[in-house]
Amino acid sequence: MKKFVLTFIALFFVGSIFAQQQQQPRVINQKDAKNLWVSVPLHPETTQANYAPVNNRSAILPYHTIGQTYYDLQTNGALPQRIVTFPDGTVSATWTTCGTNSSSRGAGYNHLQTNGYWSQGSGSSAPTARIETARGGWPTIGTLGDNGEIVVSHNGSTGLMVNVRPNKGTGDWTQTLLQGPTVWDSTYQMNSTALLWPSLATSGNTIHLIACTESDAGSYYQGVQTCLVYYRGTYNPSDNTIAWEQPRIVGDMDQHLDWFNTFSGDNYVIAANGNTVAIVYAETWADAFLWKSTDGGNTFTTSTIVNSFIPDNFNEAVHFIDTAGGPCYVVDGATALAVDNNGKVHCAFGLTGVANPELGDGYITLYYGAQGLLYWNEDMPAFLSGAREQLDPDSLVNHGYIVFDRVDLDGDGSVWVFTQSESDDPYSFNSYKRSGPISMPSLAVDGNNVYLVYQALLDLPFYAATGQYYRGVFGVKSTNGGTSFEEGVSWLSYNEDCYYVDWNLYDWSADGGEWTVESVVNEGENVYPSVSRNIVNGKLNMIWHNDYFPGTNNGNIATDPTNVIFTSIDANQLGLYNNTEEIPQGLWLDGVVDNTLSSMKLYPNPATDNVNILIASKENANAHLTIFNLMGQQVYSEDVAVVEGNNLVRVSTSNLQAGVYMVNIKTNSGTSTQKLIVK
Repeated sequence: MKKFVLTFIALFFVGSIFAQQQQQPRVINQKDAKNLWVSVPLHPETTQANYAPVNNRSAILPYHTIGQTYYDLQTNGALPQRIVTFPDGTVSATWTTCGTNSSSRGAGYNHLQTNGYWSQGSGSSAPTARIETARGGWPTIGTLGDNGEIVVSHNGSTGLMVNVRPNKGTGDWTQTLLQGPTVWDSTYQMNSTALLWPSLATSGNTIHLIACTESDAGSYYQGVQTCLVYYRGTYNPSDNTIAWEQPRIVGDMDQHLDWFNTFSGDNYVIAANGNTVAIVYAETWADAFLWKSTDGGNTFTTSTIVNSFIPDNFNEAVHFIDTAGGPCYVVDGATALAVDNNGKVHCAFGLTGVANPELGDGYITLYYGAQGLLYWNEDMPAFLSGAREQLDPDSLVNHGYIVFDRVDLDGDGSVWVFTQSESDDPYSFNSYKRSGPISMPSLAVDGNNVYLVYQALLDLPFYAATGQYYRGVFGVKSTNGGTSFEEGVSWLSYNEDCYYVDWNLYDWSADGGEWTVESVVNEGENVYPSVSRNIVNGKLNMIWHNDYFPGTNNGNIATDPTNVIFTSIDANQLGLYNNTEEIPQGLWLDGVVDNTLSSMKLYPNPATDNVNILIASKENANAHLTIFNLMGQQVYSEDVAVVEGNNLVRVSTSNLQAGVYMVNIKTNSGTSTQKLIVK
């Protein structure tokens, strides 16, 4: 496969922040160029370079579809806790669910019972219904004692919907409304008690909850826009009620309005272990700080993790950040947090690069190729210099910090990003809000073992047939408390049913033809990983979201559902299972090694009524012929007996709608796929 190495990293201009502090960018390529592959070199000193390959192709993780949703936007930044494991090994999970009507949105839920079955069904019977009595979203889940559970979500207007029950997986939910402090909403000229984008952690029957107040412009609580507040509650299992204390402003930010006067939704996360409670806030356009209590939430101390180069109270029309020195590296708003048994805080941050070279034009600049995932714990120095380059991944590695790259899946020493020059670029950096190419981390700690799971853009050849790149879910572990991550990378979401296809990506008629690139079909988009923070029976339990369409639908109802995937891995196998260094040798791809099928040709192509499929085989074999549309849906299948040499199969296309399809022929030892166009 021939690749074209370019000497620049693409810059993108994106829209400034609106009232809720959510970036809603238009994407415009700075370069006046056609479609390009951008080669992004790997950081030479990252821990990935020391990973030893392990061949475990035969060990396939069990995947279960435990829910479906037509609402694929699950967070504006960091993910709150979405999955918990109980002492008996049972599991509960939640997500934002929705049917084909937006009024049905709310908290999806399912529970893995001791008998191994999901209480609400799985696979084709996976649930889509919400548990709340009214429209909601952005749920977070926690355990109550050894057997109870709590799910909290927002309704977007009057407060948080709190659902509890004393027995996990069974019985009716008891729902109450937790209203926020009264805030004057200057937009609608009325008082608001809204609480938005909750995140919770529990310890026994104590609940620690954070959420934002009203987010409309001009809605200030104690002088802070979209103020992040902390609630502590005590659950009484005898009557299934919660006693809530009065809210407190996280980090006493109302006392520091000179350098911080606004929060941004979902750029925070909370964790608890025993009497230790930790809250981390890390937003692209502000400092990152840790708020920590060692007395169960009675008192907190605030410490800065990152003193950002970004000016205090950043304003696009006022604060100039040039591009001459390259990107200003910042956290991307997606943060993970865990507290170990010694009370030590562990964090992970996605990294990206920004600039603001033109004041007042309504845009900031994102560096598309700037990437890295930073792991940090309290034994490590904070980043307090305020220097532009302090979070540069190469600088971090040189100073002994642990930074993870995207994984080099084709073994050429670099990773690739596909970009476009059109303003409606579907490869938008903000397909997942502000998250970078490697981001959305989730953490669990068990003794000295630290487990880190995250999403990342896949390398060639793993991108969608639409020309967009997929994301996948990966995992690593440390066995020495985070001092080093000495094992390999597990590609947790790898789909063994994916297959190669030669894809004519470009129609450059003015330049003399097409450019054919080999890609992989049927891998899928895997994002929003969330791990249970505790390890029970040696298992690391997790969920993520899977579909065949890269990116999100920007908060709109999607045409096709997204699956909520659950899997469980032996925790000691993270980093050993499915090591990504197998990929360059083709050990995970059916038909790449010792392929029975030497070629397949289609004619006429484009087809109208029929297509002839010429199959060249090296031996006599039983084959299975399938045709898929670009949504991954099977539209035709047939069992075919092939003989050594050439074989001709004719298929009627008269019942197929006009469009692009993938034709696949597969035997026990080989596979071949070609693109078919039907007029």
